[in-house]
Amino acid sequence: QTEAQQSLAQETLDIYAPLAARLGIDWMKQELEDLAFERLHPDEFRQIVEGLAKTEEERRQYVEEVQLLLSKMLKENGLPGSVSGRNKHKYSIYLKMWRQNLDLPRVYDAIAFRIITDTLKSCYEALGMIHTHWEPVKGRYKDYIAKPKSNIYQALHTTVIGPHGENMEVQIRTEEMHRVAEYGVASHWRYKEGEADPKADEQVSWVRQLLE
Repeated sequence: QTEAQQSLAQETLDIYAPLAARLGIDWMKQELEDLAFERLHPDEFRQIVEGLAKTEEERRQYVEEVQLLLSKMLKENGLPGSVSGRNKHKYSIYLKMWRQNLDLPRVYDAIAFRIITDTLKSCYEALGMIHTHWEPVKGRYKDYIAKPKSNIYQALHTTVIGPHGENMEVQIRTEEMHRVAEYGVASHWRYKEGEADPKADEQVSWVRQLLE
């Protein structure tokens, strides 16, 4: 790595990724962190990539199994919603390994599941459904709906002892909360009260150009 690459990667972790997080644009924060992580710690980055590749099929089957279970549970409880499962980004896995002195195979929650439903009431009903079906892990429940993050992010986060005795993280949010998680503060300008405001559209465009 050149000195300039190292410097820019560190600057990205120190400034640009936190800026994206402050604006509530989580996908950008994760992408910036992973790009910087690859430059700053190439050996550790490669270790995680190779470790994830070895378990790719197993994780794919696990995601499909849990998605079917959660979808069936939602239907049985009369709750509308979609379910998705995804790998956490590599930098967050690295931080967990470093902070808790774990090997990659012991990072139990490298996969996060997400339920997107229709209303605030449905979010808490889905949470109760999950906690009734699986035992919650102590200290791993966060209510970011009642107390949003400083970047206006809202969702319910819980970790339960899921299938096969593995800890499983589930995030629950409404469509509007999901939009905010994707676009951050810009989402409120565009969708406030369901009305399109030409001036707000200009602000959104300006912020996106700035970040790009």
